Amino acid sequence: MARFFFDLTDNGNAYPDTEGTELPSLEAAEDEASTALLEIAKDAMPDGTFREVAFQVHDGTRKPLFVVKVTFELIRNGLANDGRVGTGTG
Repeated sequence: MARFFFDLTDNGNAYPDTEGTELPSLEAAEDEASTALLEIAKDAMPDGTFREVAFQVHDGTRKPLFVVKVTFELIRNGLANDGRVGTGTG
């Protein structure tokens, strides 16, 4: 078993994982990060229009093994919250 650390970033706010989680493989860590990120993503967007959450996963060396990221953006009338033209597909 290896120990993996799942450092969370939520809209630019960092929440380091100081304890880590023991998992049997890198693939298990990828599954864990993806599943946890989807659970977090179920929460409402804090400002109502944009949210980006990510896990940077490492093995204690702080060198990332991989990153899992989800970005949600609400686009109204073809414009993103900051006035950019959106595609409406994101």
